[in-house]
Amino acid sequence: MMGKKNGLGIAILVLGVVLLVGGLAVKYVVLPSQAKFPADVDATRVYEGELGVMLNAAALRSGDMANLFLRNVPVTIDRTVKTLEVGGNDGAIVSDYAVMNSPQGPVAESLSIYAIDRKTMEAIEDFSGDARITPREGLVIGWPIGSKPTDYIGWNGDTQSPTTIKYVGEEERAGVKTYKYRAVSEPKVIVDPELLAQFPPAFPKATLMQLAPAFGLPDEMMAQLGPVLEAMPDPVPLTYTFAFDKTYWIEPTTGILIDIDVMESRAVALTVPGAPEPIALAEVQHLEYVTSPASVQDAVNDANDAMGQLNLFGTYIPAVLVIFGALGIIGGIYFVFVRKPDDDEATA
Repeated sequence: MMGKKNGLGIAILVLGVVLLVGGLAVKYVVLPSQAKFPADVDATRVYEGELGVMLNAAALRSGDMANLFLRNVPVTIDRTVKTLEVGGNDGAIVSDYAVMNSPQGPVAESLSIYAIDRKTMEAIEDFSGDARITPREGLVIGWPIGSKPTDYIGWNGDTQSPTTIKYVGEEERAGVKTYKYRAVSEPKVIVDPELLAQFPPAFPKATLMQLAPAFGLPDEMMAQLGPVLEAMPDPVPLTYTFAFDKTYWIEPTTGILIDIDVMESRAVALTVPGAPEPIALAEVQHLEYVTSPASVQDAVNDANDAMGQLNLFGTYIPAVLVIFGALGIIGGIYFVFVRKPDDDEATA
């Protein structure tokens, strides 16, 4: 007949196994299932900068050549990222809405809708039927949890093409260890129809010559412009290009963007038959901005909170369960297989 202490030993042994398996399950099953883009994201970040140049559409329509460009306008950009839907094969539909404000009021706004993999953060095929979602590649809205010190592929919305985001190195930012990445592009032709709709697609030759001084073209280019225009149709079709230089500071454990430093340049150009590249005339938009100090601190706070949760489920809870599980297994083995029964147990 099994002694009471033998039964207790078996119970302790079983409990130890349960705790040990539970600890491993939390670390290797529960944590990975939670380490992904949340289903309830609704976050706003504010950026501060300057609109060095921007084509004034109202002045263009009215023929006010003296005010054709806005220059050196301080701006803030409010950007809100929100999860709209989760589904598919662990995917999410995410909106990215930004509005740029000047002291005189709103200057521009944009809205992009993405379908992403919640773990890799890469664009995936739309599963929602939202007509606003177009095919994309690579990272489109952020970095994955557990970002790596390696290059990533991102998406250039203006040119509708992938771009390389290079890993630069490790750097402290706002008191947080971050991975620093940089993406740079020389001028490439803009093909995004929504963006192109903001600019005139063509100008009559006479109007273009009238606008040339407002573009600030150097004398040598002005001298070349006439003969170039003679070989082109009237009205003259315009091409627009986009160049950028963007630096990102990412907290790697959580994938949270701590800070960003952006330069974007959009220019009007002429596509001349036989020329290898469009001939740039002038910038129609030059924007530079960084994350506001308040939003940097918000990002740091979010990263610390997220790291706390990841450490809780990835380290602390598994460690406690594994330690107590191991102790339970050792204790159970001792009671069942090692400890000699007392005399009263032996005669029971």
